[in-house]
Amino acid sequence: MEVIDTDVLIVGSGGAGLRAAIEAQKYNVKATIVCKGGFPSGCSSYAMGAMQVAFDLQSFESQLRDTVVGGRFMNNQVLVKVMIEKSVEVAKELEEFGTCFEREDGKYKLFAFGGYSQPRAIVSSKPYAGGWIEGLVRRVRELNIEVIDHVMVTRLLTRSREVVGAVGLNLKTGDILTVRAKSTILATGGAGWLYPITTNPPDITGDGYAIAYQAGAELSDMEFIQFRACIVYPPVLRGLPPPADGMIGSGGRFYNALCERYMKKYDSVRCENVTRDLIAIYTYKEIKEGRGTRHGGVYNDLSGVPEKELERFKSFLHACRSAGIDPKWQPIEWAPGAHHFMGGIRIDEYAKTTLNGLFACGEVTAGVHGANRLAGNALTDALVFGKIAGTYAAKRAISKTLPEISKEQVEAEINRISSFYEREEGVDYRLIRVEVQNIMNDYVGVVRRENELIKAVSELERISRQIQNLYIASEGKTYKELGELLETINLIIVGKIVAKAALIRAESRGAHYREDCPEENNREWLNNIILYNHNGEMLTEIKPANLIYIRQ
Repeated sequence: MEVIDTDVLIVGSGGAGLRAAIEAQKYNVKATIVCKGGFPSGCSSYAMGAMQVAFDLQSFESQLRDTVVGGRFMNNQVLVKVMIEKSVEVAKELEEFGTCFEREDGKYKLFAFGGYSQPRAIVSSKPYAGGWIEGLVRRVRELNIEVIDHVMVTRLLTRSREVVGAVGLNLKTGDILTVRAKSTILATGGAGWLYPITTNPPDITGDGYAIAYQAGAELSDMEFIQFRACIVYPPVLRGLPPPADGMIGSGGRFYNALCERYMKKYDSVRCENVTRDLIAIYTYKEIKEGRGTRHGGVYNDLSGVPEKELERFKSFLHACRSAGIDPKWQPIEWAPGAHHFMGGIRIDEYAKTTLNGLFACGEVTAGVHGANRLAGNALTDALVFGKIAGTYAAKRAISKTLPEISKEQVEAEINRISSFYEREEGVDYRLIRVEVQNIMNDYVGVVRRENELIKAVSELERISRQIQNLYIASEGKTYKELGELLETINLIIVGKIVAKAALIRAESRGAHYREDCPEENNREWLNNIILYNHNGEMLTEIKPANLIYIRQ
């Protein structure tokens, strides 16, 4: 076991985590990044690189309204306003760090996506090829910020209701790392692999939600999960998202297996140019009602997209052509896959969670996006609240001495991890992982119903009672497999939270579509659902949505 001390511990090395570390370092404190994968990791390296930026008052007002209306008034409007106010600042800083954005005649080229009332998104000049995160990676290296990679943080260490550090497993060596920290920032991303089809890289398994919940932090809005287009065939491209939601703003069209442009019958005016929640719901209905392809998808026709626009997405075109598809004339077969969690850990405008000493930023948090995220808001959110988290975590660290950590908590976590590795029989974690994904896909997916949600909660409770029996069934067990087993436990925890929240919200709103309650119910459900762990029991609380600036 290795024990290290730091002022600010950042868990995660995507856009939010890197921006937090860069900002914390400005305060002459020691910042340490711990990440489960290589460096950098997370979804940011795969992002198109679109950021909504309010360059003027008109853009500010339209972005505020579009974000709240798109989020169906579930947003924490204080957080939305903060994000928009700081959007220009963080975008220009990112460019100074080394990220390049598309320009036209010396000015930023502005784009519009679904749900926009005007163009205001800037896009990385290397979309889907790691271009957006380049500047952050370069800046972290210039500052010589300590990065400890291939370590999965499995538990937050607490003292009363204060987070004082964390315990992690080195996925290469099997060593245990204990970190004692004055401030801790979670920037672990979402939980796309709660579902069998996702745009997310393989290590996005809800770890931040699970360890924050286990420590007693409050989570909110976990029923709101954004599904977006994911290629389903050929298998080598499974999970790859067509760019810009299928290039719907540039001539991209959707067709079912009957060659019908099906979006016309759901919205005859806007057709494909609607928010992601509606695209996912309408597409799911087409597939469910038997008008899908034999691979369980629909078609995205890009033949109407100007060649110059399509050629911007070089890495996407290369991947398709390597698989034998030319998107310029051959349709892409896709279905809705898990993309982004709008819910997560509750934070305030200072990125503080409901636990002392614990901050959070990026997709692991709730509040900015409400019931449905507009394209281009995630990366702006990551930079703004990454910077804020780094600022206030560092300021807290300056005023604190290194805390004492509980040896009992550390030993308990070591024993828990070791027990799974040493077990020689039980339930194969790989089978349980697939079972959890299938339950979520079948009962807590794009379209939901009360009876199926009740079944999901019951099935996940049954599975959770088997957690202590999980084991690694392969002959040459590895520490990577041990990490996957621990991820599976996190997926079970997060699945239960999502299913419970979805069952409670007896209405349809944004990305949460209840077929048995197909309408919004503002009289009863203009509220956020809060979930938290109290002595091993999942408790819920209903709080009115924050309507401080824009009302329905």
